Amino acid sequence: MAKDDIGMDVPQQEIESLARLLLPKIREFFDSEEGQREFAEWKQRQAQEDTKEAK
Repeated sequence: MAKDDIGMDVPQQEIESLARLLLPKIREFFDSEEGQREFAEWKQRQAQEDTKEAK
C-alpha cells in the first residue's frame, strides 16, 4: 500500500486501476492540437520563470 501525505493507505491495486483509466485520456489530450498548444504555453511560462529566478 502507498501512504499519501494525509496518512491514507491506498492499495496499490487501486492506484494501478486509476492509472489504467486515466493514462489513455491523458495521452489523447497531449496528442491533440489543444494539448500540444497548452504544453507549449506551459513550457514557455516555465522558461520565463527560470529566467526570472536566475537573475
